[in-house]
Amino acid sequence: MPSTFEFQVSSSEHHASRITHHASRTTHQVLVTDLDDTLLHPEPEAIRVWGRSGHRYLSRGAAILLSELSRMLPVVIATGRNAISVQRMVEQLGEVNFHGFVLENGLVTRRELDNGQMAADDEWDEVARLLPDWERVVGYENCLCMISPPAVPHPRAMMEDALRRVDKRGCVLYQERHKTFVYPHAPSKLSGIRALDMDPLIVVGDELNDLDMLEVAFHSGTLSTAHEAVRQCVRRKNGYCSPLASHAATEDLLAWAMKVRDEG
Repeated sequence: MPSTFEFQVSSSEHHASRITHHASRTTHQVLVTDLDDTLLHPEPEAIRVWGRSGHRYLSRGAAILLSELSRMLPVVIATGRNAISVQRMVEQLGEVNFHGFVLENGLVTRRELDNGQMAADDEWDEVARLLPDWERVVGYENCLCMISPPAVPHPRAMMEDALRRVDKRGCVLYQERHKTFVYPHAPSKLSGIRALDMDPLIVVGDELNDLDMLEVAFHSGTLSTAHEAVRQCVRRKNGYCSPLASHAATEDLLAWAMKVRDEG
């Protein structure tokens, strides 16, 4: 995942009001894992997960390790993906006991994935109408995701102009290859975890949007291909940086997490 979040200041009250969650009052220590480039990789493997940008894959070995871990420690997914996209993976992992989902980089949280809960936020409709040639990616509830036509040279600038025209202030734009995301405020996976009343005991991730979780986790792990700032964070915390890449690194990280849990 590209690593350019540009945060703008927004009030904490507004931030809290935008998180959709169903939380209990009991705090649980959990294993939290990112998806893309942490669990899922572009190299073909046993379990295929479709997304708007193409297929990503999870190895059978990683699925087995994740299932074993979920019997030792509650497992939470924390991702920029929306609920519909994550559901495609979860449906193929029936032996994994997931305890929660932090979606859209923390703007949406779920105890369980239920298609009946997935409703797009219509506050972005007026922005989308100003860009009739763009494709609006379905399934996002609290943010806007659109794909510009290939001929558009500066999609970010066009989106910024559309936001100004409808007087949308304080938004955060994030460019991921051909997709442009608009968040109502700076997203935070850690805020989503806390909205579920969960405490990140072990966190594995690879990008800048994972840093807030990695910083507070008791045990932090990452891959050799992670963003340099993430690797520096994990080393500073005496966490585990797998020397491997892709699916081999994922399996290595999950085996490390099992060892940490056994020793804890």
